[in-house]
Amino acid sequence: MKIYLLVASVLLLLSLAEGKKKKSASSKKVNLFDSKSLNCLVCKALVEEMDAAVNKVDPTKKVEVGTFRINGDGTQSRKLIPFARSQEHLTEVVDNVCKGFEDYAQAKHKSNGEPTIIRLMTHQGNMNPMMGQVDIVPDEDLNTKLKFYCENIVEDLEDTLLELFAAETENMDIELCSKRSKYCEPIVIQDDYEFEKEEL
Repeated sequence: MKIYLLVASVLLLLSLAEGKKKKSASSKKVNLFDSKSLNCLVCKALVEEMDAAVNKVDPTKKVEVGTFRINGDGTQSRKLIPFARSQEHLTEVVDNVCKGFEDYAQAKHKSNGEPTIIRLMTHQGNMNPMMGQVDIVPDEDLNTKLKFYCENIVEDLEDTLLELFAAETENMDIELCSKRSKYCEPIVIQDDYEFEKEEL
């Protein structure tokens, strides 16, 4: 009887030890998406979402901007700019851009295990072709925290977003997420290498 009790105790201790190992392994998966990495990923996706919203607008659509004040010579300082880059349109985009994060999911790349967030459907309504390259990571908040992170970034950087998209800056994701906000690690952009011209 004592042997039976001893064997049962040993089995119970082994099962508890296995349970702790599994629990610690699952907690490591959750740490894949910490606050810093999510801020960086959401910031980059925010730039993509805004860029897509701006590019949806008909490029021939123009809006007149300037002042109604008449100058000394009788003219007005007014000019036509593309509607997509106008303050009016960009303000509307910034106000509504985070609604698109309801269509995002947390995932990790199959090739290297790097964390990412992925849009489930493309802007055209098709399934995202990148879905085969990632494994979706289940989120107990049903991905509502991605929208929350987006709203926080927009609140902090609204003026910067309007400025960058009005000017159509190059590498906006790097400019916004690395240089101006520090959500992502700094990235050095290498200029294209120019070959020296040799005289023959």
